[in-house]
Amino acid sequence: MFNFFKKNTSNNDFEQDSSFDIELVAYALAYEVAIADGSIDNDELARIKVGLENISVKLSQSSEELFQVIEEHTENSVSFYEFVEDINSNFNKEQKLALIKLLWETAYADNVLEVNEERLIRRVADLIRIKSSLVLKLKEEVRTN
Repeated sequence: MFNFFKKNTSNNDFEQDSSFDIELVAYALAYEVAIADGSIDNDELARIKVGLENISVKLSQSSEELFQVIEEHTENSVSFYEFVEDINSNFNKEQKLALIKLLWETAYADNVLEVNEERLIRRVADLIRIKSSLVLKLKEEVRTN
């Protein structure tokens, strides 16, 4: 599951706890949302890096190493659809909703929701089988906070 993170690191000793993989996938998708408008804002980048900092402590990897892996994967990947099967197989509904919330938080980090960001989040939500009403509820929750 989510082997691209393991393949691209110099020491392949990531812990086998799948919750770390889930968090990494979430931040990889958040990065996809952040660059969906053609650039990444400093606030969006900061939101992602704070999350990676928390994961890095658990994984004994620096947040910069994790971020570099995400960037390299994004540059070398044709699409994010490879995540969808893993998400649908391994995330429960609560985790899927948390993922969508993280994507909205990333999109709103710069206080501007771009059309491409929203389109990508809605597409991800559709592919991971989250109802539109829940997606809109999370969007409003994040927007008002």
